[in-house]
Amino acid sequence: MKGKIQRPLPREGPREAAWHILIEWEKGEESLEALREKSFTRSTLTRRDKGLVTELTQGVVRHRLFLEHNLKGRLTRPDAALPEPVRQALFLGLYQLFLLDRIPSHSAVDESVRLVKNTPYAGFSGLVNALLRRAASSGPVPLPDFEKDPILHIEVSTSFPRWMVERLAAQEGIDETRGILEALNRKPPLTLRVNTLMTSRQALLEELESAGIRAVPGALCDTAILVQGGWSPLDLPPFLDGRCAVQDEGAQIIAPLCDPRPGQRILDACAAPGGKTGHLAQITGNRAFIAAVDRKISRVRLMAEGLARLRVQKVALLAAEMSREGAPFPPGSFQRILLDAPCSGTGILRRHPEGKWNKDPFSIPGLVAGQLALLSSCAALLIRGGFLLYSTCSLFREENEEVIGEFLGETRGFKRQDLRALFPDLPPGLFSSEGDLRLWPHRHHCDGFYACLMKKA
Repeated sequence: MKGKIQRPLPREGPREAAWHILIEWEKGEESLEALREKSFTRSTLTRRDKGLVTELTQGVVRHRLFLEHNLKGRLTRPDAALPEPVRQALFLGLYQLFLLDRIPSHSAVDESVRLVKNTPYAGFSGLVNALLRRAASSGPVPLPDFEKDPILHIEVSTSFPRWMVERLAAQEGIDETRGILEALNRKPPLTLRVNTLMTSRQALLEELESAGIRAVPGALCDTAILVQGGWSPLDLPPFLDGRCAVQDEGAQIIAPLCDPRPGQRILDACAAPGGKTGHLAQITGNRAFIAAVDRKISRVRLMAEGLARLRVQKVALLAAEMSREGAPFPPGSFQRILLDAPCSGTGILRRHPEGKWNKDPFSIPGLVAGQLALLSSCAALLIRGGFLLYSTCSLFREENEEVIGEFLGETRGFKRQDLRALFPDLPPGLFSSEGDLRLWPHRHHCDGFYACLMKKA
């Protein structure tokens, strides 16, 4: 008797892939990016399909509170617990209905219903169908009244945790906070930094244009290119052969503020993933000695791969703990030090929206203590007359101006430098009243960054 013919499993589409990724992400064991990479490795999805998976997973995580508000506002029993796969199917449907404009409503509804059919949750397919059809016909559930409770309104409308909204509002005011958080919810472009060791921005722009890839020069610095159209860097030959790196335009401003020069000894104290290290080497034409340090050996290995692709030379990579006394260099070893300190990362949430949900206000004091310890350690390694650049991708003054104030108050011989005077060619709107770099997503259309330059007398 002939054996049964095994039918091949149906090909997983982009919505099924996104659904499975979101279900796994809610378990809290792996990052969204890691889950996507794992899914893409074993899938046969096209480039366009992978783009939709990224759009859906990033979007649902980015707008989580808004989607929950619209889900609970339509349930007869808002506090009733739904199985996680059903909840994620509903989130995907609501996201497509309310926050994507190129997917027809009937497709968003039908595809979400199909996700739960032929699964142990098939009994919920009627609920998914009815709820999404009502949503398609009636539109979003009204937001909390801004006049009555502006914090709650911003929390729900922008899907940021209440503690972040309150902290920013106390620092910047309600209107500025709303503008900042709305900007952090906009999908960022793929931004490249031209590797001037190998090519020029104009040459790279012309190459991308000839390949049918839309790209425009950045507005803040002369190494930035913004790629339009949902491309992955892995689809770009100039990235694969090292003629460019992926780096936000705001991040591209940081390394030049060190004023690195050929022949100098330079320390990148918290270097991984290596973007700013590569930029330092690029600015100095591979003619400076750069020590790049990170705590984790795994991150140092990844950094080595990236720097090799960019043809970076004269960089010594080291896994070490820089915040401890007796860091792995003798005092006065360096003429320039870049300390891109570990922080809350609130300035880069448009690129990493899951960061909204894995941070809490209780972590800030510990981060500040670590930042001060790193500053103290780096201060001892700087020669007299050398420059120490402190930077973060945090929006909070506690991690920025207040850290610098405490460091300068406790450390003799360091003087804050006015970056406006040192870098007159940069747009004046990039700096604070103290002369520090202050990049805001809603004003400068890049990630949020802070930097302060100090000179050792």
